[in-house]
Order: sequence, then C-alpha cells, then structure tokens
Amino acid sequence: MLAQPVNAWSSLAFLLAGAWVLVLASRSADRRVELAVYGVAVASNAAGGMLFHGWQTEGARWVHDVAIASALVCSAAFGAARRWDRSTAWTIRAFGLALAVVGAVLASASSSTYAVYALLGVAAGLGEVLEIHRELPEIRRRGIPAERRALLGAAAAFALGMTAFFVGRTGGALCNPTSPLQWHAVWHVAAAAAMALYAAGRIAPSEARLRPREPG
Repeated sequence: MLAQPVNAWSSLAFLLAGAWVLVLASRSADRRVELAVYGVAVASNAAGGMLFHGWQTEGARWVHDVAIASALVCSAAFGAARRWDRSTAWTIRAFGLALAVVGAVLASASSSTYAVYALLGVAAGLGEVLEIHRELPEIRRRGIPAERRALLGAAAAFALGMTAFFVGRTGGALCNPTSPLQWHAVWHVAAAAAMALYAAGRIAPSEARLRPREPG
C-alpha cells in the first residue's frame, strides 16, 4: 500500500518526461549523449518519488533527493560545457563527478538537502542567465527562435510548480493531507513539464543554428 498515493502516482510524470527526452535524444544529431543522460536523470525522479512517497523503503529519501539533484547537476554541467566550449566527454565526466560528490554529501548530511538544491539551482540558473545574455543581440535582430520559446514554457511551468510546492508543503497555507488534490502532486507534474521543455529548448537545438551571427 502506498503511504501517499496521489504524490506517489504523480511522480510517474517524470517517467513520461524522461521518456520524451529520450525520444529527442534518438532524433538528435549532435546532442544525443547529453539528452540521453538528462532523460535518464529526469526519469529517475519517478523511482525516487515512488520510493519516498509510496513505499517509503530504507534509503528512499536518499534516492529521492539524489534523483532531483541529478537533473540540476546535468543542467549545470551542460551549461558549463556550453559556456566554456567543452566536449561531450567533458560534460559527462563533470556530471558524474559532481553527482558523486552530491550523493556523498546527501548521504552524510540529509539535513543539507535544500541547501544543496539551492546551490545547484543557482549554478544552473547562472548558466542560463549568461547564455541568454550572450543571445540577446541575435534575439533583438531576429526575435526569439522557435527552439528557445520552449524555455519560456519551462520557466512558467517551474514557477507554477514552485508555487504549488510552497503552498502545499507541510504547514503550508493549502496543506491538507486528506484532500484528493495534493499540491505536491501539482509540483511533480509541473516540474516534469519544465524539465522536458528545458531539454527541448536548451539541450536539443543545434548550437550551429542558434549561435549568434557575427555582424557584417
């Protein structure tokens, strides 16, 4: 029997999102590996959610927390590689090393979970800010590329998800454990959508098509 059935089943949204990212990977010419790794990271949140909210087995909290961190680490590693013009191999090595460190930290100090999330979120977000700043001249000349519009959807979905997370958390304004509507489940679905849209808008597009043109 699942301890929190609504929150557990809603975690499967990450499995669907991860599968969709893997479809993108199968169609990608130059970002196949990055998309595949990111897709697996996204999908791993389904296992983490089912274990933590559903079966609540030993170690479920660690799996849940590392799964969330893996998507953030992947975004941060990809952003750093893009910014510094590093290879796919560098991206995967950076991802694996950073995730190993994060996993060890969460295993030794579970109370640091939100601090770790915040640090990874800032790292990933800073990479996006720098990249958008780099693209601004081209956006002013030609408008927002179709491939990048998905990022706006990702930002909107993430904002919705974070709102649901905070109002529905334990002690939150709309927290009601007996209600069939669980705001944490809304967070799961919105976060899964944001991850999928991020993959479509940032990782999947060919950098050759989207690189700003030199003036002249």
